[in-house]
Amino acid sequence: MIEVAVNGYGTIGKRVADAVAQQPDMTVTGVAKTRPNYEARAAVESGYDLYAAVPDRADQFQQAGIEIAGAVEDLVAESDIVVDATPSGIGAENKSLYEDHDTPALFQGGESDDLVDVSFNARSNFEAAADADSVRVVSCTTTGLSRLIA
Repeated sequence: MIEVAVNGYGTIGKRVADAVAQQPDMTVTGVAKTRPNYEARAAVESGYDLYAAVPDRADQFQQAGIEIAGAVEDLVAESDIVVDATPSGIGAENKSLYEDHDTPALFQGGESDDLVDVSFNARSNFEAAADADSVRVVSCTTTGLSRLIA
């Protein structure tokens, strides 16, 4: 079973976590949030372990009555792979955390292509991404253009 961490449980992260949960060979280790908002509550209600993406804010979750399983470092350490669904630019800040734990990472298309080993599109470079330690999933616009060209 592949243990998948989702760092960022917003527009992208919610969909990633739910998709991973549907896979027969994967499980969601947990999701990370920066603050105890409605999305944090939704993650817990969905059955996902919740982690504090900013360790200094862990007490805010407790004050809001939302149980957390630990800090994002714990989540990354317990996982086989992490999907970084944080806002553009934050993934670059998180990359060293993933590298420190030797945890491969997928980044969303808003990150710079120089952050990763390969920018992925299934129709054009599946093999190049298969063994990469860091992969950026290109934007929906780039995906659409690649499909059109192919």
